[in-house]
Amino acid sequence: MSQSEIHAPDDLLALHAMGDSLPEAMGRHVAACRQCQSELDQWSDVIATARSTTPEDAPGSPSAEVWQAITAELGLASMSPEPSASVSAAQVAQVATVVSIDKGRRRWTTSWLVAASVAGIVGGAVLTAGGVALNGSDPAPGPIAAPASPVIASTALAALPKHQGGGEAKIVSTPNGKELVVDVSDLSTGEGFYEVWLIDPETLQMIGLGALSHDAGRFPIPDGLDLARYTIVDVSLEPFDGDPVHSRDSVVRGELST
Repeated sequence: MSQSEIHAPDDLLALHAMGDSLPEAMGRHVAACRQCQSELDQWSDVIATARSTTPEDAPGSPSAEVWQAITAELGLASMSPEPSASVSAAQVAQVATVVSIDKGRRRWTTSWLVAASVAGIVGGAVLTAGGVALNGSDPAPGPIAAPASPVIASTALAALPKHQGGGEAKIVSTPNGKELVVDVSDLSTGEGFYEVWLIDPETLQMIGLGALSHDAGRFPIPDGLDLARYTIVDVSLEPFDGDPVHSRDSVVRGELST
């Protein structure tokens, strides 16, 4: 693959549209690349639309005529058209068709995290607007902060020879599975981007968890990965060459312990 065919990853473009900075070399590429600029503009439009949502954008209750058409379609037309009395959840479940989504599943990449972030902006704005419209008063108090995730293992990250910087990494347990939380600062700079890895020190096998676009990041750990084997946390400097293999240019590293 030629250098001209290598473009900025979608996840980093989306994060950049939300305010994060790009690595220096990637920023120069995006500024000069028409394709990357077009994708960045699309992300910016989506995020701008989400952030501009107001209480007036909240959906209203359907009219009696609309609700009557819905109940007729479900075979419940004899019931009252009032939403509060027409269709219960159990009644809908009796006539609803369950559609499998197995055929539509695709392999997930780190871009799903960005999609979740953008969806969070949209969903949060709409829910806030809905709260104002439904209550007819001030929005409900903000959510209570979730308790800290239990730490399974942790390590300090130290700079390797010819590099600088440091930080820490820890594996935490969340309702959605285990995650590696990385927090670094003052890393050596260079052409390329940072990537986070878990390494088995016995076999030197490596699992790439994703790009680190700023000083902190959270990375889902694949289900079934033996954390008793993959105990080394490594942050490398990777060139924009399209090669998924480790560059052998590690910046900071540490060994997890419980």
